[in-house]
Amino acid sequence: MTEYFELGRILKPQGVKGEVKLDAFTDDLSRFLELGFAYFKDAEYKRVEIESARIDARYAYLKLKGINTRDDAEKLRGVFLYIDRAHAARLPEGSYYIQDLIGCTVKDDMGKTLGLLQDILQNGAADVYVVKLETGTCMFPAVKHVLINRDVESGIITVDAQKLSEVAVYDI
Repeated sequence: MTEYFELGRILKPQGVKGEVKLDAFTDDLSRFLELGFAYFKDAEYKRVEIESARIDARYAYLKLKGINTRDDAEKLRGVFLYIDRAHAARLPEGSYYIQDLIGCTVKDDMGKTLGLLQDILQNGAADVYVVKLETGTCMFPAVKHVLINRDVESGIITVDAQKLSEVAVYDI
């Protein structure tokens, strides 16, 4: 399982004192108000302290330790911030981090292996799972009547073969 999760991407400097504007990858921006640190990723993950944070309806604005000027902040444009699993937001029962699902083997309830989960699209009423087949891809909505089980520990997602045949779109 993934040990670090993307928190967001730094969009640009905000002001002249080293603050950065973050496109956060979370549903709960208020989380940044309590978060005392994050990580940059280079060859390995490097911890950086968050000196202050503020939010609006869409973005988080962070003042990171050691980033004191607009020029310092400009060097971070496009850089991703991460959080370790131990400090990541707790998910409700039955919810999963996307990064933990990517790469799982997708099988049907008859035991047939379909392929590997390659991507999860989030753009509507339900997530759409994109599965890399032996040749081509398969896409289907991640809804209860299609998904039987998601076992992140074993890396296997099980789907109902009959329901999948009704909703799946194949690109072969």
